[in-house]
Amino acid sequence: MSKRIGQGLLVAMLAVCPVVWAGDPPKAEWAAGITGIEAKANGVVEVKGNLSAGKPVELAWAANSSVACFPATEFDNFRGNHVFYGFQLPKQSVVTITAIPDDPKTDVNVYAYSISSTDFKRLPPNVASVTSCEAGYDQKKDSNPGVTEKVTLNATTNPYNVIIGVAGPKGVTSGGYTLKVDLKTAGGAITSAVLVPIALTGGAASGKLEDGGKIDLGFAAKSSVACWPATENVNFNGNHVVYRTSIPPYSDMVITATPKDAKTDLSVYAYMVGANDTKTIPPNVNSAVTCEAGYDQKTDNNPGKPESVKLNALKNPYTVYIGVAGANGTTAGAFDLKVDVKAKK
Repeated sequence: MSKRIGQGLLVAMLAVCPVVWAGDPPKAEWAAGITGIEAKANGVVEVKGNLSAGKPVELAWAANSSVACFPATEFDNFRGNHVFYGFQLPKQSVVTITAIPDDPKTDVNVYAYSISSTDFKRLPPNVASVTSCEAGYDQKKDSNPGVTEKVTLNATTNPYNVIIGVAGPKGVTSGGYTLKVDLKTAGGAITSAVLVPIALTGGAASGKLEDGGKIDLGFAAKSSVACWPATENVNFNGNHVVYRTSIPPYSDMVITATPKDAKTDLSVYAYMVGANDTKTIPPNVNSAVTCEAGYDQKTDNNPGKPESVKLNALKNPYTVYIGVAGANGTTAGAFDLKVDVKAKK
């Protein structure tokens, strides 16, 4: 079922320039009544609109189980005018769509649904099914003028077209608003840098992000690796510098990466593989004994702050690969790396 997004969802994917589609998407030729938006990969596009440009629509489609956008008990939130927009959502992407009233007296709600990347005409009320639909509205009072509404959609292995509806509640047929489309995307095939691990012989090292390179981050979200979810790729989309060390049996390892400059935003990750493994180097990581990642989960942006992870070994020793990665596209910046190993008691 659809849900109201009460707070901003921190969703992010991999930012790489240039972004390449895996196969060119069909050219957008939206049906009459749909305003096309050229969503910006790893950026925000703003569009001004007014409910007066739309019209009411019959709402039964939204409560169908094959759509599940909002239940019939919430129809009053959408009985006003509807204005429609469309954009193309690449695979491996997350989009946050926000409707902001221009006036504190204006009440707007928002919904969005994903459909086939070749479908440019599926417009309410003729919506029999969708891949996904989400709606943002006031579930408590059915009236919250001046309040921002927000929804999020994602695409994993396939691209989609997305239709957005900005709607007034019952009796609301006019009022200005700003629509924001915030697209975070890996967007398809990525050419990875060849990373050469640096042997870490002691408990500390210094490095520079400019000595590494950007890589395809698809490995991290695999269930056999489970290092961080794809929605957090923005924290690892800059250059990566990789180190190799080892962890002895029955020990804990704490790894900390600290930027030397307050403007450098970085994250850290580390995974364990077999004790004699010298080939499982990012991004060619199909499986790991365990993987941990340290990054800013709240705002996806914390320059100057250290990041840490902890690994532990029981009866076997392991090879440990450590990645220090730039966040938010960061490709340069010095850092200190510290590795503290302690035997388990």
